[in-house]
Amino acid sequence: MDKSNTTKDSREEHQDSLYDAGMKSLLKSLQIVFVFLIIIILGMLLRFLTLEGYFDVKKSQEAVIVLRFGKYVNTFDKGWHWFLPYPVHKFITFKTNRQSLKVNFLPAMRPGPPGQPQQGGPLAPGRDSYLITGGANIVHAEWVINYKISDPKAYYENTSWPKNPMDDDEIVECDIPGTRGPQTMLRTLLHDAAIKVTASMKVDDILTQKKLIYENKVLSILRGNIAKMNCGIEIIGLNLNRVSPPIVTKIAFSAVTHAGTAAATLVDKAKEYKVREENNVKITVAQIHADARVYKTVVVSQSKADSIYFDSIYKEYKKNPETVLMALYNNTLSEVLDKINQKYIIGTSSKGTQEVRIKINPELINEKNKELN
Repeated sequence: MDKSNTTKDSREEHQDSLYDAGMKSLLKSLQIVFVFLIIIILGMLLRFLTLEGYFDVKKSQEAVIVLRFGKYVNTFDKGWHWFLPYPVHKFITFKTNRQSLKVNFLPAMRPGPPGQPQQGGPLAPGRDSYLITGGANIVHAEWVINYKISDPKAYYENTSWPKNPMDDDEIVECDIPGTRGPQTMLRTLLHDAAIKVTASMKVDDILTQKKLIYENKVLSILRGNIAKMNCGIEIIGLNLNRVSPPIVTKIAFSAVTHAGTAAATLVDKAKEYKVREENNVKITVAQIHADARVYKTVVVSQSKADSIYFDSIYKEYKKNPETVLMALYNNTLSEVLDKINQKYIIGTSSKGTQEVRIKINPELINEKNKELN
């Protein structure tokens, strides 16, 4: 009986020792786990208070706005900053560099036979995109909007944007699937401006003569709409990369355009000819005026010289009329006879008889007569 009791007591002591050893092992494991949990919690707390709230704006073409419980705090475009991290603060990064957005008013692609370009066909609303001019003509256009985010705060508060502003617009699934965001807004505003301006102009002006005016009018309306919305977007420029009539009418429009170009070329040549002839006429008139002034000067000078000569003769005539008359007669006779090759001299002798003297050998023509002849 005592032997069995001793055996039972020894078993109980062995079990108690095993239980104590297990408890000690468990406590030691729990202590190790607790230490690890403390280290992890301290590490997470340290990260929460340091790295999680730290951001550095390194790129000059980016900006970061800080929200505290969803309310705007500030905008930062350079340097490093620290705030209490989420959920206290939220940091949103925006692109502030120049961005481009393409907006098309083109028909849906309908490929032609292999190796041939796209084929034209009837345009269907909802499938094909196009613009209607003031003369009820159809044109297709391709626009490119160049813009940037100039005010991140206004952009965040007044513009519907995706969760990450660096991404494209969100796709919305509803009765009519589409997108929602700033790019969709810009496309819509350009659609509105392009439709208004196109409906106020003629197709010839849009395609050829006033293409730049057309582009500037659309840009002006687009900028006005953006300014009214105060959405923090600045339109840098607007490019009309392509504008054309429908494919089925392109050949006819090209023929009209070529005819207009040829007519404009002929008109320009006619204007050049007009200017050239006017200049020639002006030169001729100027030359005639110059010659007339020279002739006037010569005639006036000659008249003055003759006047002086006649005045001097008249004075001498008053003093001795017969002598002056005889001198004038002899001078006149000499000038007349000097121009005649054969001369006959008729005179009266002292006896009252007349005689005729004929020179057998005619005089040689002098240099003065040669010049006259």
